[in-house]
Amino acid sequence: MHKATFTIKKSKLKSELSKMQNAYKGISKKAPAAALELTITDELLTLVVPGIKLEVPCKTSSTAKVSIGFYYFYEIIKSWKDLQIEFTIIDDEMQIGVSKFKVQTTFFEDDKILRSIKLPINYTDYHLLQLEDKGFTLEELRFNDLEFEVHQAKKRLRSNVNKTKDILGVYGVTSKEIEEILEKKIKL
Repeated sequence: MHKATFTIKKSKLKSELSKMQNAYKGISKKAPAAALELTITDELLTLVVPGIKLEVPCKTSSTAKVSIGFYYFYEIIKSWKDLQIEFTIIDDEMQIGVSKFKVQTTFFEDDKILRSIKLPINYTDYHLLQLEDKGFTLEELRFNDLEFEVHQAKKRLRSNVNKTKDILGVYGVTSKEIEEILEKKIKL
């Protein structure tokens, strides 16, 4: 059984989450982009959402990375009554006070999922397709709820290459030429 904890002032955490929430205006609460990644390291809590990374000093024990719905987590923090909040992460559960809920968790004994994925707030297929070239593993994509989005971006790319070939094929342009151009562009 793995265990990590962090303790933080409610006002400080709520303030940092409020900054992130302002960036989410116009994004559906159910969108995959609405995931929050919390990384617990030595005396530091790192909060990451697409386009924003904030580091907040706090009291910690052990190290872990947790992924949870941003809005769900924010509502819990806003409704918390005490001045301090103690979080305990045990395997795939996070506990706040007596309340427990499921989260996706990785403990740092295994470093396959250590890196945070930095994406702009309004990321596109272009950004998603670059992730594999940047060396992100399947585990990292899964942890950040991006595996399906990357898969869909690849499908749209294939479809768009076929459409472009159909349009430009009359000028002698081949699918291979289009793919070579896109591959160079995506690897930038």
